[in-house]
Amino acid sequence: MLRSILTAAIATTLFATLPAQGPCFDLTIGTDLNLFDDDTSAPLPLGFNFTYNGVTYTDIQVCSNGYIWLGSVNPQFGGDYTPTEAELLAGDPRICAFWTDLNPGATGSGHVYFDNSTPGVARISWAGVFAFATTTPNSFQLTLDASNSVTIAYGPTLEIGAFSTDYLIGASPGFGAVSNPISLATRPVVTASNSFSDFVGTTPGLPIPFGFKMLWSPTSPGYVVSDLTCTPNSFPGPASTEVVGSGCPGRSGPSLYEIFDTFGNQPDLSGLNLSFVPSGAIDYLALPNVAPTWYAGFTNNLLMNDDETIQITLPFPFPYNGGVETQIYVSSNGFLTLGATDPFSGCCSGDVLTMLSGPPRISGFWADIYPPGAGPGGGVFADFDVATGEYVITWNQVPEFFAGPLETFQIALNPSGLFTIRWQSVSDQGHTWISGYSAGSNTGDPGVTDISAVSGQLVSGLISVPLELTPTGLPQLGQTMTLDATNIQSLPNGIFCILLISTEFPGGFPLDGFGLTGCTAYIALPELLSYFNLTLGAPTTTFSIPIPNVPAFAGVTLMSQAISDDLTANAFGYRVSNGVRWILGL
Repeated sequence: MLRSILTAAIATTLFATLPAQGPCFDLTIGTDLNLFDDDTSAPLPLGFNFTYNGVTYTDIQVCSNGYIWLGSVNPQFGGDYTPTEAELLAGDPRICAFWTDLNPGATGSGHVYFDNSTPGVARISWAGVFAFATTTPNSFQLTLDASNSVTIAYGPTLEIGAFSTDYLIGASPGFGAVSNPISLATRPVVTASNSFSDFVGTTPGLPIPFGFKMLWSPTSPGYVVSDLTCTPNSFPGPASTEVVGSGCPGRSGPSLYEIFDTFGNQPDLSGLNLSFVPSGAIDYLALPNVAPTWYAGFTNNLLMNDDETIQITLPFPFPYNGGVETQIYVSSNGFLTLGATDPFSGCCSGDVLTMLSGPPRISGFWADIYPPGAGPGGGVFADFDVATGEYVITWNQVPEFFAGPLETFQIALNPSGLFTIRWQSVSDQGHTWISGYSAGSNTGDPGVTDISAVSGQLVSGLISVPLELTPTGLPQLGQTMTLDATNIQSLPNGIFCILLISTEFPGGFPLDGFGLTGCTAYIALPELLSYFNLTLGAPTTTFSIPIPNVPAFAGVTLMSQAISDDLTANAFGYRVSNGVRWILGL
């Protein structure tokens, strides 16, 4: 009787005089244990001696379901998710902060953490862990200290799993300990036994009102369970990453061409025609005799000089590459380009690299043609064909520079997006000529095609593997974030790769206007951080970024993107990756 009176007096005194303890959760939570559903950690060193029920322990094991095992054991009920007093009393020694069915391995769930960085203190934190088969985060923290006290702090609400009806708070040395049920609904509570439990059966999904912090002070045997005044706070949310958009170069535009010269492949196109019929947004079907009629009504002589280009506004919007073009440039040297970029004259031979890398180009017979040398009725003409609705560029009896054979051919643009090359009479006397089409903008090289044999060939873009940025870690506070950049070009390109980190440019910013065709910026410049890796042609490089252990950074969103040198990728000479969005957290 006297013992009970003294114990109650101690409890009342402690409860009345305990000072405010600051935040309810200590945010120094340490290492993610990466526990899964119904999982138990390996032994974890406390860093001090902790005595419970007369036994001194130096390490613990943590279960994902809200409790710890004392010592290094092979627990009989390792990942037990069905809390009962009978199992608590029969198993190995354990302390239960909130034993129920939890699943830190669920997508989007928070995780379980362990920290022993403070001398004489070990913390286990269930930070936003989902109850099984729910998306309700549960947060609570169990602390052991060198005075053999136990502190447990709870978030504002907890929820049991969808298929469980119970939770249990308590402790037991196990191995057949004696039953000692108590209620922790109101505190202080005094128990003269080291084995005690508050077992509650409730309705699945029903929130359980918690939101307090309690201290178990040992009285050897037994404990005084009292409240600690604290300021409510929350654990940071879980760290996450998300891949945004795609890198470049990706799919390049279509091309089809043939090369002719005096000593190799002689021109064999006279009297032929080839139409490029749109097939989807950017592809074409190349067919002869779709629009073969030679337009003989040309009258608008452009009076072109040698090696000259002239810009022309089309009389209709010409559908192209998912959009429309309203302007072209005509070159005296046998080709036209789509768009408002002057390709220059292309003197003095047809060049495959220029054709593939420059603006979209339709080459009737491209080399070195000399309009000033054309006789009466000859020259370069641009006319609207009223009968067909086509806009037709005609090179009529224009000599190969400067007094060579006369070349006659035309390119007809149809308002439907179809275009046709018609060769009436072409020959070669010393130059290298190209006929065909290329979407340009560093499109892939499909190789030479025998145009005279084409009949129904699909002219499709090539697939070029883009630079990819892949998160291989998480931006967790106090940890190191890792990302892999892959598909870096081999030497002589791919010498370096740079990772840029900044805020996000919402929706991305197209970089085509800067010569980075098909590329998109997902970061907002200027960058906040950048990392430079020398790759020397290696296909993959890894970036490692330390994340400061600053709780105020939790929830901050950043965007990262990689760039790597590649002169073959586009006019600017760089590959650009997709974006990776970060949310800093636990």
